[in-house]
Amino acid sequence: MRAWWRARPVLRRTVITAASFTALLGLVSSALIGWAYARFNGQLHRVSVLQRHDKSIRDAERQAHAENFLVIGSDSRRGANARYGREPGERSDTTIVVHLSPGRHRATVVSIPRDAWVEIPTCADRKGRPVKAHHDLFNAAFSVGGPRCTIATVQRLTGIAITHFVEIDFTGFERVVDALGSVTVCSPKPVHDPGTHLVLHKGDNRLDGRRALEYVRARETLGDGSDLGRIKRQQQFLGVVLRQAMSGSLLGNPVRLTRFLDAATRAVTVDKDTSFDDLRNLAGSLRGLDPKRVAFYTAPIADADYAPPGTDYAGKVKLDDVKGRALYESIIDDRPAPSTPTHGAKPNRTAAQRTCSL
Repeated sequence: MRAWWRARPVLRRTVITAASFTALLGLVSSALIGWAYARFNGQLHRVSVLQRHDKSIRDAERQAHAENFLVIGSDSRRGANARYGREPGERSDTTIVVHLSPGRHRATVVSIPRDAWVEIPTCADRKGRPVKAHHDLFNAAFSVGGPRCTIATVQRLTGIAITHFVEIDFTGFERVVDALGSVTVCSPKPVHDPGTHLVLHKGDNRLDGRRALEYVRARETLGDGSDLGRIKRQQQFLGVVLRQAMSGSLLGNPVRLTRFLDAATRAVTVDKDTSFDDLRNLAGSLRGLDPKRVAFYTAPIADADYAPPGTDYAGKVKLDDVKGRALYESIIDDRPAPSTPTHGAKPNRTAAQRTCSL
């Protein structure tokens, strides 16, 4: 064998060169991966907001390995968001809880109406001063004490342990959608919304970041004009995004994925315990997830035209404690939600469903 090897110097040089080149490629790839990780991880803005020892969490030991993301769309007008108006303060424009099963074979997405009348537990305001527990509209929790107070309110309402937090503002939403390329939604009729300036024609519409933001924010002239109708439209939009991601057009394209991750890590705020690896693993999990197993719910509602006693409010939302408890317990137990008429919470849709509606 050695004599044969020595007798073929050209072959020997070729093998050595190929092996050296392969090793070099491995080193370069490792360096690039390390560089990308450091870059994307460093771009994330982090805040300390999780409350893992909250007494409102039900059966915390059972949820020790849960993956529950609280995703907030903020209506902040600070910085680059000033071009969307001069609305004072900051509220949670959209709030969803995303539960991922440990085996990544199922995902449950629950939207919480911003006009839901809920108990906001004792929270520290933005200056660190305590605000006593009180009842108010759900999105007031964000105004009172930011994401930390919103998480406490969600855990109080549901008993679900929030393990990850993601916040995105208007400008960040635009950038992320632009990094996706575009998102196609279907409208059953032409639309011109004077509030957001959204214009749609009948049929499929390809939306860039600016138009996608107009689409998910529009309310008065679309559908029934309610916030609950807007929630269903936002879920429809998320379903389209998930189908695009799961199809491999994004996750299977390294160049597009890198561009998307660059935009996403610049655009979001996360909790201090969430790393770029967590977000990357989430993306990887979505690629292998069947869209039929991604179910969208709205927190169950008892009265969609509620007037909270002792207030001047009208047309607010009273949540259904019984059906809500059944839905939240199914998430805590990591099982499909019940669908009986008495205790069930029927999903609005799954990510696999393609609809043409407003």
